Amino acid sequence: MTLLLRATSPDLLPPVDAAVPHQRTAADSTALSTAPAAETTDVAEATPTAANPGDTDSTDTPSIDATPTDAAPAAEAETVAPGPSLAALPAPRVPDSEAAAVTAPSGETSDAGRTDDVIPDEALGEELATTDDTDPANPSAAIAQTVQVQRGDTLITVLVNAGVSHDDAYGAIEALQDLFAPKDLRPGQEIALTFSAPEKQHQGPIDFQLVNLSLQPSVDRDLQVTRALDGGFTAFAIDRPLTHRTVAMRGEIHSSLFEAAQDAGVPVAIISAAIKALSYDVDFQRDIQPGDTFEFVFDRLDDEEGNLAKPGDLLYASITLSGKTYQLYRYEMSDGFVDYFNPKGESVRKALLRTPVDGARITSGYGMRNHPILGYSKMHKGVDFGAPTGTPIFAAGDGVITKIGPFSSYGNYVQIKHNTTYATAYAHISRFAKGLHVGSRVHQGDVIAYVGATGRATGPHLHFEVLVNGSQVNPTSVKLPSGSKLAGAELNKFKAAMNDMISLKEQIEAAQLQTAQGTVQSPDCSAAPNYPACQ
Repeated sequence: MTLLLRATSPDLLPPVDAAVPHQRTAADSTALSTAPAAETTDVAEATPTAANPGDTDSTDTPSIDATPTDAAPAAEAETVAPGPSLAALPAPRVPDSEAAAVTAPSGETSDAGRTDDVIPDEALGEELATTDDTDPANPSAAIAQTVQVQRGDTLITVLVNAGVSHDDAYGAIEALQDLFAPKDLRPGQEIALTFSAPEKQHQGPIDFQLVNLSLQPSVDRDLQVTRALDGGFTAFAIDRPLTHRTVAMRGEIHSSLFEAAQDAGVPVAIISAAIKALSYDVDFQRDIQPGDTFEFVFDRLDDEEGNLAKPGDLLYASITLSGKTYQLYRYEMSDGFVDYFNPKGESVRKALLRTPVDGARITSGYGMRNHPILGYSKMHKGVDFGAPTGTPIFAAGDGVITKIGPFSSYGNYVQIKHNTTYATAYAHISRFAKGLHVGSRVHQGDVIAYVGATGRATGPHLHFEVLVNGSQVNPTSVKLPSGSKLAGAELNKFKAAMNDMISLKEQIEAAQLQTAQGTVQSPDCSAAPNYPACQ
């Protein structure tokens, strides 16, 4: 759990009942720090400028954004040893001894050699936290903290480990229950917390209390939990306006489609969807050549500043390889099933994937070779894909697992029977996906295992085999059965949708060109009624 702390002005917090005296003395700031693991996090308390413009104070502690120069050092910071929980941060406390050490009576010279000035009421609004003779700390002092959710965390443990009391944690979660389910918490999410001292504080440690919690469960929604005057919590949602756009992007490939698309500004999710759809027809290890081109049309959601908030669907993809163009259109059939089809209405899906692991390179092909371990020529009855240990391996097609477990020199091994003719095998696996066993039914693209180097292997890789009637064949050249093909009324509907997409693509490209030239014109909505500007 990543922790970020900073001092926060009370003016930025929800109201908290706190008794604030009319006059305060400017004192050396007290630094509170925690030391979880190897990190040190400081909570700085700023001292406001003296009331008299002519007075100067060389020992004033700089604000949170300032850089200390020759100022006298503040009092020793209390170090709290980390607990057993994830980066646990206990509620900040100021020992009496330290509070006294940094407080000098009005008119007397402190250890730093300066005289404290009386701060008028109007300067209190800028004060973050000070101390005086009678009050060890300013009750309205605030500490802002951001925690990052880690794998295995729950909302209650995140809050308690961050210093929230159990009562406040349960109260905040209960207030959220109608807006957010704690089980929907995801690793990487950030939760912003703000603490403030209680209303009444006596000499001794300060027990800070939670006054605000905020998180963003989705790109278009923020959630806030604030402490009410009665001590309870209230939650509310803030919708973030997003703008839907349909864009077209194209580019030239120099090394890989992924790099070229990223350079063109295509979101990673769209690139992955395009590669997955095109991989049924394109061998990305061998077919891509410098000078090949691509074009994608996709939806996106932008925030108020025009930045990408969330990618939408890939609507169209084309790639031209050595003069041959492959085109794919996204189409939703009458039964609600969505797939990608070529201009003939044929599904891009084949019965089997030729490359069942992403981002891999072929390190050894099918055929006779000098075995790297045995040292003599031996038939290699599959294709080896080099990839790091732990890389997911996908089922090449729908089927039933017929073998799973250690198997001779193959090491950990899985075999899937797809129909009466075809089967696929996966070897040298590091571990299997959970819940799989002989008889388990899997679907194309399901993660079945992870790359490893078990059995007779010199390094991590996937050994992949395609079996036809029980015999291994070359996975890269075997003719695979095609997927479904549209016909009749469904084919006519697809053709109409394809023509709409062609018109939409032309409209988008023309609009983008006009925008680049500064001569934007209204689109022809009769030709492309689905274009966002026409809706």
